[in-house]
Amino acid sequence: FIQWNRPEKGGHWPGYGDYVDKDYDPNRWEGLPMNVDYYASNGVKQLQKMGLNASVYNPYPDYQSSEYKKQWAGEYASCRGPRGQTLDKSPEDLIKAWPQLPQNFPNISVGHDLGIDIHSCFDRESRYSPYDSVSKDAPDWESVNWGQLQNECLSKNKERYGEHQRSSMQLRPSRTMPKEDDHKEAKPSSGPKPHHRTAILIRTWEGYAYTENDLQAIRSLVTETSLLSGGEYQVYLFVNVKQRDADIYDNEETYNSVLHQVVPAELRHISVLWTEKVCEEWYPKVGDWQVYWMQFMPLQWFSKTHPEFDYIWNWETDARYTGNPYHFLEQVSYFAQKMPRKHLWERNARFYLPEAHGDYQSYLADTDGAIANATSKGNMTPVWGALPYAATQIPLGPEPPTRQEDDDFSWGVDEEADLITLQPIWDPNDTQWSYRHKIWNFTPGIRPIFTAENGAAEGFYHESFETIPRRVFINTLARFSKRMLHAMHVENLEGRSMQAEMWPATVALHHGLKAVYAPHPIWSSHHWPAWYADAIFNADAGIPARWSQQFDSAYAHDREVNFKTWSWYYATDFPRTLFWRWLGWEAEDAGLGSWGGKQDEEEGKEIRGIGMVGGDGKMCLPGMLLHPVKKVKK
Repeated sequence: FIQWNRPEKGGHWPGYGDYVDKDYDPNRWEGLPMNVDYYASNGVKQLQKMGLNASVYNPYPDYQSSEYKKQWAGEYASCRGPRGQTLDKSPEDLIKAWPQLPQNFPNISVGHDLGIDIHSCFDRESRYSPYDSVSKDAPDWESVNWGQLQNECLSKNKERYGEHQRSSMQLRPSRTMPKEDDHKEAKPSSGPKPHHRTAILIRTWEGYAYTENDLQAIRSLVTETSLLSGGEYQVYLFVNVKQRDADIYDNEETYNSVLHQVVPAELRHISVLWTEKVCEEWYPKVGDWQVYWMQFMPLQWFSKTHPEFDYIWNWETDARYTGNPYHFLEQVSYFAQKMPRKHLWERNARFYLPEAHGDYQSYLADTDGAIANATSKGNMTPVWGALPYAATQIPLGPEPPTRQEDDDFSWGVDEEADLITLQPIWDPNDTQWSYRHKIWNFTPGIRPIFTAENGAAEGFYHESFETIPRRVFINTLARFSKRMLHAMHVENLEGRSMQAEMWPATVALHHGLKAVYAPHPIWSSHHWPAWYADAIFNADAGIPARWSQQFDSAYAHDREVNFKTWSWYYATDFPRTLFWRWLGWEAEDAGLGSWGGKQDEEEGKEIRGIGMVGGDGKMCLPGMLLHPVKKVKK
């Protein structure tokens, strides 16, 4: 299988000729057949011929039901939307969905539906027409005050939340570190409880060029997560000001001047500006404050100055969800809440591949069986509770209620996760992952030094790193609890830190916090043989239950190119191609060449070796989380 018809062209990385005599070839995926069913017979005309129509999509709880009121305090009140009417009386503000997928739409390649609706689909107009600038009823978007709408919504629903959670949006938080609270969990009451609140921080920066689709995506996030939920979520634009010494914290005039320079008018009322300077002031012992390495320091600052939020989603500007994001985030959170702690750290490392593993329950049974078998043979010791790097470290998480062998997968069930990731959480120590040694001050004074000649501190290493337990997840779109961010804050105060993607999960491991990889649905642009996908993405070097955590890890520098076929990874072209074509724009790939746009949608196009592609009208996609989708501008 590995000996395929390799192209002979040069200038390709990894080099085609470099793997002729090896037992693996990271370029082999390029020879797999493309899956053209995303486009071939995809279109709303097909659904219309079946007598189907798009209708208002409502994945929200029944806020008036006795079941809901029994669980949650207060009364839900509908909020005003951008067109000036309450959303229960303004269908123009609501997205629509078709009740089923187009015929032959590809199955999920990686992950599980997690209770997410993957059977409805959205065309570009049903998804984005409430947020465009060309519809007859489109608002004057620059005059829409998203901050005021969110504050008003929270005020109308304030009885649903705890007294400390009812404050309006604080857009100019202090640089002064607040006094510590005790971070103790509130004791659950017997009656309806206040609903938790979650901030979504959209990470952006000075100099970012906002496209029309960026604005549409942000409008949809505010409307669908915050306004339609009655304030359960609050959306902020979290802007990194590159002028490091800009006096934005103490000088209102400077703050407003910078705000007007770097943020479009429509988004200024939801924007929080920050600089790396505040990270240096809060965490001087770390010695580095570059956002590239220390991406979550400002998140910790935000959490400490916005204690009204129980959770924070770190959101990226180049992520797109083609469905309703409230529905996605709620299902992911519910999945994580239901996960038991037993075998959790080990299970977090493995990809679920439906074609290789069968249904999800079979996958769980196989995974837990492999962990139990490796444990019984003395080949591994599953994590149980905190795993501090040193005896002097004081874990902030709970003690296990019993011995691991006496637990029946009950500890952790119904416990909210402190960290939710959308890629596996794995141990980098025995892999070739490039950043596994980017560690600051766990051994006092030992940290990478970045210079003009060696900007990434290549080759930095210390023997003490071998004994530091670590975990990594790729991509920084994740949910953090207040307790999670507090633990990271405590470690940074002592000067300890790690590379951004290695930091949160490592802190959770050291402190015994609940970290969950939520295996959300991911699609592939190519047809992978099930056995080959499992061999690549769950490679274990022959060591049971060490999925992608040895020298043959899929995260190794050259092997990582296998992810290029995925709809969710930081280094893949498929999400952008799929999203552009869904928007009705032309895009190019190796399978269809140049395809897309209204003519191809309406008339179809004959593709050599494939046949007619298109002709059924606008594409219709299920709710898909896509990344990266950069510079969405025709």
